[in-house]
Amino acid sequence: MPTHGVIDWGIVAVFVTVYLGMILGGLPRLKLDRSGVALLGAIGVMALGAMSTEQATRAVDWPTVLLLFAFMVVSAQMRLGGFYSAVTRQLAALPLRRNALLGAIIAVAGALSAVFSNDIICLAMTPVVAQLCLQRRIDPVPFLLGLACAANIGSAATLIGNPQNMLIGTVMQLPFGGYMRQAVPPVALSLALLWAWLVWGPGARAQAQTDAQACILANQQRSGCGQRADARVSGHRLAA
Repeated sequence: MPTHGVIDWGIVAVFVTVYLGMILGGLPRLKLDRSGVALLGAIGVMALGAMSTEQATRAVDWPTVLLLFAFMVVSAQMRLGGFYSAVTRQLAALPLRRNALLGAIIAVAGALSAVFSNDIICLAMTPVVAQLCLQRRIDPVPFLLGLACAANIGSAATLIGNPQNMLIGTVMQLPFGGYMRQAVPPVALSLALLWAWLVWGPGARAQAQTDAQACILANQQRSGCGQRADARVSGHRLAA
């Protein structure tokens, strides 16, 4: 009985440590990322004797792992082929105002994340969205926040949007269409609320001021460059 008590408390300690590592992105003074922390937690549970090697092997859902790996490969190939960058550039070419552009990016990121891996969506679209914002002289922070949140929200719309849904769908054998009919309405509502929060939320006013300051700074820089160019031309004429 005491042994079981020690093992139970040990498992609780491992669980808390792993969750802290997930929240912090790693453990202090240990060069481990979230994947390393999870693996260390699995080793700790096995070392405590709560699970044998055979039980740990059987606990791995290999169909879900293989399905996730296959979608990672497909998504990575589409990223390398420039698909996500091309979609983002097509959005950038549209004559949309700031709030409409933000809504378009949220909608596209959410839709793509429902079909492909949300991690790949964020990885591929982030640099293009940041460059787009800098070219338009607007603050990129709300657009990047919208991209990250929309990728997470949109991935819940289908059974292949994220690893959790893949695991649940495989174990419970849920129908793809039936799940999608139930999940799409709350996902669409969440994306709309995300857009509204970024447009009219507490940080929207400060953000508008930041955009205005960026435009003023950009105009000043262009004006300064023009004045320096005129001065150089005048100097060359005098020298001639």
